[in-house]
Amino acid sequence: MTVQQILVKQLGALPAIREYLERLQLKERVDAVAPVREVARLTNGEVVMALVANRLTAPRPLYDIVDWAEEWAVEETLGIDPAALNDDRLGRCLDDIAAVHDRVRGDLTVQAITAFGLETRTVRWDLTSVLVTGAYPPEEQVPGYAQVRYGYSSGRQKQVRYLQVTTDDGAVPIWDQVHDGNTTDVATVIETMEALREHARCSDFVLVGDSKLLSEANRRTLLATGVGYLAPLARTPELDAAFLAIPPDVLVPLDYVSARESTKPPEERTTYHGCVSDLMVVVPDTDGGERRQQLQRLFVLSSEEQVACRRNRARQRDRAETEIAKIVARVGSRWYPTAERARAKIEAILDQRHLTDLYHVTCSEVDGHPTVTCALRTEALARVEALDGYYVLETTRSAEEATPTALLAQWKGQWQIEHRHRSAKGPPASPSPLCDQQSTHRWADHDPGHRADGLQPARTRRPTRPWPDRQGPQPARRPRRGPPNRRQPP
Repeated sequence: MTVQQILVKQLGALPAIREYLERLQLKERVDAVAPVREVARLTNGEVVMALVANRLTAPRPLYDIVDWAEEWAVEETLGIDPAALNDDRLGRCLDDIAAVHDRVRGDLTVQAITAFGLETRTVRWDLTSVLVTGAYPPEEQVPGYAQVRYGYSSGRQKQVRYLQVTTDDGAVPIWDQVHDGNTTDVATVIETMEALREHARCSDFVLVGDSKLLSEANRRTLLATGVGYLAPLARTPELDAAFLAIPPDVLVPLDYVSARESTKPPEERTTYHGCVSDLMVVVPDTDGGERRQQLQRLFVLSSEEQVACRRNRARQRDRAETEIAKIVARVGSRWYPTAERARAKIEAILDQRHLTDLYHVTCSEVDGHPTVTCALRTEALARVEALDGYYVLETTRSAEEATPTALLAQWKGQWQIEHRHRSAKGPPASPSPLCDQQSTHRWADHDPGHRADGLQPARTRRPTRPWPDRQGPQPARRPRRGPPNRRQPP
């Protein structure tokens, strides 16, 4: 008698993943830089293939990879025995990869550029912050790797900084790096440039980024090493004076329409006007001499930015004038007995709302009573409104290589790398089986299953503290201390 058994496994996207990894030559690239002994059941390349397939199908923690491989058609599609994917083997593979991760990423980038025909003449650079929850004491963090620390914009939460470099066509990530939580953006530019040249073998490229790309030191280094760039400059009094000196008829319309406004009527779309000026700078040469480098500066006036700046200033002025009026009415009272005290308060309000240059505060005395006046400087307001909505893009590209409209459109494409940041921080990068937070009772401080990196498998988490049996006797409530909570008179 023949007994037939039907074995059902999930296939999903495993055939497409296998085809992609074969074109990427992932197994061969990993085995070339992280070989193992011949007696090993699986090579590091095969283990990495299984981990990548798991992340792209149904992410599981390391201790659950065997069950995933048995439920999915891993052996039939990738030729990998599920029993060999135990957590000890996965851990040893990750330790081997950590020692050569820059070489592995560089080789994979080179292969991806070749296999998929990626264009790397223009690349995009940007950093984002990944906030975490937990104590993360310094003594429990591994030296030599990114440290979880408080950052400059994370508030009360610790973070790490995540850097990505993508292509201009399709925003394909070709390089990424995790930095300490307190790392500034400008401190990563030169390191990223050197990594792209050393590991990814990108020699001739233009780096597109935000205003944090071009510090004075980074600008000199990029020009000296022959790396092109396109980024906005920080506002300075010299740039403000240069923009005010441009005649209105010199600002020509730029034919750029964002995808967000492409469905709007022409009269409701944002308008852009620009003016190009050439700049000649002297940079040091690699031979020890000097050479002249011509740059382009594109002054852009955006109607959307202009309206937003004026709307925000009007709102701040209304709030500040309301607060100042109350202070002026109380000068000479017990709240503001002297005019100097009221003046200090008014100046603090103006400084908080960034209106110090627009108002003039004076102190005087009328009939023996102190008074304070706060007058608007109309000339200063007119000058600030004339500067609303403008910014300056600087690039190493010549006028023959890119028109003003093309430069603006290329820089406006930075939203693509922002979407890559969102994808990297989304569910595939942090699956639900891993918990990145400590409970209110701080069980992780004394839990032997808690990992040093702060990521705790859900299976090792202790259950939540059960509620007391509401059917049984309840503990007596603590008597209330202090006076009763009465409403205070206004």
